[in-house]
Amino acid sequence: MNVTDNERGEGEKTTHSVTDKEILDGSGSVQENSAEVNTTKMPDDVEPVDGGTKPRGRFMGFLGLVLGLAGLAAAGYLYYLLIYQNPQAAVDARLASVESLVQAQRRELKNLLDDQQANLKTFAGEQRQERDAAAERLLEAVNQLASQAPPSRREWKVAEVAYLLRIANHRLLMERDAEGAMQLLMAADAILQELDDFSLFQVRAQLADEILALRNVESNDVQGLFLRLEAVKSELTVQRLQLPTFAEAEPVAAGESPGPWTALVEELGGYLRFRRFDGASVKPLLAPEEATYLELNLRLMLERAQLAALRREQIIFEQSLSTAAEWMAAYLDTEDRGISRAIDELNVLSAIELDQPLPDISGSLMALKLLGES
Repeated sequence: MNVTDNERGEGEKTTHSVTDKEILDGSGSVQENSAEVNTTKMPDDVEPVDGGTKPRGRFMGFLGLVLGLAGLAAAGYLYYLLIYQNPQAAVDARLASVESLVQAQRRELKNLLDDQQANLKTFAGEQRQERDAAAERLLEAVNQLASQAPPSRREWKVAEVAYLLRIANHRLLMERDAEGAMQLLMAADAILQELDDFSLFQVRAQLADEILALRNVESNDVQGLFLRLEAVKSELTVQRLQLPTFAEAEPVAAGESPGPWTALVEELGGYLRFRRFDGASVKPLLAPEEATYLELNLRLMLERAQLAALRREQIIFEQSLSTAAEWMAAYLDTEDRGISRAIDELNVLSAIELDQPLPDISGSLMALKLLGES
């Protein structure tokens, strides 16, 4: 190495030539082969530039080199022990590290999957709610369109059948007209047969049972009964009141002569007569001017019987006819043929049974309603 120093323009040139060759032998000692130093004496007031730091830097570099070689040797020794002396331990260590890495990755993956499942469940719930809301809106829209659309031919026919069934139930319950109710049910069954819809099978089955039940009911001719009572009322226009009768005198036995007292009693008996009626009350006869009130009362009683016949009220019907027959027998001339025929007709009519048990025919209407709701 060559070093040349110039001191501030004055002084002498100093040439320092040093050649060092250091060889590191096997024992680690340093040998100096050759050294050649040319030194020129410097003045006393001039100090060397790096004379004190160079040996120290060398020492630190040498120390670093030694430490590096020691670390490299230690690493090589450990590698030798792991690979050549105990390969299974190296494999186990490698497997342990790999397994720990796999476990960590698995835990991370499981946490990620749990988060994804939670997110999927939340998303599925939101989608389900939106789907239900959309289905409700769609159903509402379809129902609105269906309500606005004109009814089809089948709907018209089913509505007509429902109307006939309601009228039949009303006819049977309110008017007790079994014949009319049966005709209405048969008309409804004919419409269902024309539709030829298998879904109406249950309704037709109920109709068949109800029609058969109405046929088994003994129907009374209410119209004929009403007219027969009208004929009885026509007999009241030519009515005759009951006339008073006199009791005949008891015949006197022939060949007997009455005594004085007997003759006196018979003489007085011509002016006053007493008769005994055991267990029977004697009603006074009506005056001729009271016949109008009797006719009005009889007509009112017969009209009451007619109304009871229309309503199928058996008790009121029987009471009205029996009361009218008693009044006619008590106050009218029963020897008159018209009056006697009227009394006999009232007795025959009172034996007619109006209040008969009626079947239930509401099953077909209920089945039709259930079919419409479904």
